[in-house]
Amino acid sequence: MTTRFFQLWPAIDIIEGKTVRLLKGDYSLKTEYNYTFENLAQIFSEFAFGIHVIDLDGAKKGHPVNIEAIKKIIKNSGNAIVEVGGGIRNMKDLEKLFTIGVSRCILGTSALKDPDFLTEAIAKYGAQQIVVGVDCKNRKVATHGWETESTVTDIEFITTLEKAGIKIINYTDIATDGMLTGSATEIFAELHEKFPDMTFIGSGGIATIKDIEEVKNTGISGIIFGKAFYEQRITREELKMFIPPYEEKT
Repeated sequence: MTTRFFQLWPAIDIIEGKTVRLLKGDYSLKTEYNYTFENLAQIFSEFAFGIHVIDLDGAKKGHPVNIEAIKKIIKNSGNAIVEVGGGIRNMKDLEKLFTIGVSRCILGTSALKDPDFLTEAIAKYGAQQIVVGVDCKNRKVATHGWETESTVTDIEFITTLEKAGIKIINYTDIATDGMLTGSATEIFAELHEKFPDMTFIGSGGIATIKDIEEVKNTGISGIIFGKAFYEQRITREELKMFIPPYEEKT
């Protein structure tokens, strides 16, 4: 039996062809970093299971925008797989991203607003290539680049997704995103208990290696992080020590 290890997913958020981080998803609270996409992908490939890429321009405009940047990341990602989200609204968008070498596509707004598209995407590409991003404010699902809060709770949405055949969920508690104050571990543990057959990758709040350990202890499958690395609160040496070799990447 193959052993599955806790997955590290360093994040690259893109606005206007630049690497950025937002605070609580607020586009007006943007910090730009001077890393090139090639350099970041090469660094992350040393310890990452996968690289989590969000096209923030795409999330606002409703279609993928930063295709050339995504190509550079894929080209330099080594053995790490690359998942991409932001503005994926139809099968044409999915085909464009999978054609350039993306391993997984993340549906967010479209998964909530267009269940027929979600069903079609799973039918064509399968549950290992279609991921849903469940991004929440006060346990309510947010859409359209986190700028709109729905009335749907996280539990309601995930229940629907499970019935639709989704297996992998990226869950972000927006209140912790970019805050460097620790992740929503109680929520992660609750979700893992309620939906034991689903793979959850948490996101938001990571500041130290200890924070990553605490997320691992919730039982979920992995963590997405960014700001802590960009601001050198977590080093690549620490991350290499944290994770054992992978036996599989799916």
